[in-house]
Order: sequence, then C-alpha cells, then structure tokens
Amino acid sequence: MSEETNTKVEVFFRMLELDKFQGVTLSREINGASYAPIPNTKNCIGSVLITKSLENLDDLNIFFVRQQITIDQCDILIKVDCSLDCSPIQIPHFVNKLLKHIDCTITIKMCKIKPKKEIK
Repeated sequence: MSEETNTKVEVFFRMLELDKFQGVTLSREINGASYAPIPNTKNCIGSVLITKSLENLDDLNIFFVRQQITIDQCDILIKVDCSLDCSPIQIPHFVNKLLKHIDCTITIKMCKIKPKKEIK
C-alpha cells in the first residue's frame, strides 16, 4: 500500500463457473485459492490470489487445463482500494506475465476506503 495515495492493489485470477467439486479441488490444490457459491445456482466462483512472485502460476495452469476451463469462464480481477476519488493506478507488471500464460478478460474493481473515525 502506498503511503502517499493510500492505495492497495490486489490481483486475483477468477474462474466464474465452477461446480462445487471443482471449487473444493481448487482450494486444496492451489496456494491462496478459495471459492464462493453463486446465489441461486449450483455453481461457484473460484479465486486465486496472484502475487508478484507468481509462485502459484504453474499450479493454476495445471488446474485450468485439467478442469477444461475456457477463456470465457475466467477473468483477472484487479481490485483497487483507494482513499482518493481520482488518482492514477499502476497495474503491477506481473499481470502482463499472467496474461502471457492465460489471456483472459481483465476486470477492475475500485473500492473507496472509508476514513477511519477517531475514537474519543
């Protein structure tokens, strides 16, 4: 998180249409992975936190191929938590490397951090 802008950027690889078995398998096989049910369906969304080291990229690729996930069923979520209304956000370089392995849609989610209230 940058001290000057108070901005935090996280990158997730998401699989948007997993069944529950795939979700459980994902969370067991890949470090930093989780899944959550999609309301009113039998499907879930699998999410893998991607770090600068790309340490889980090989496991992610293996899962992606073995589970026959299509490009249309995934995205790269860039989640930005910031305190300012309008400021430039720099996407980490490792996202480019990730796109070279699995070229899918990029989704950006901007979240405004609420200022902390002072305790009196």
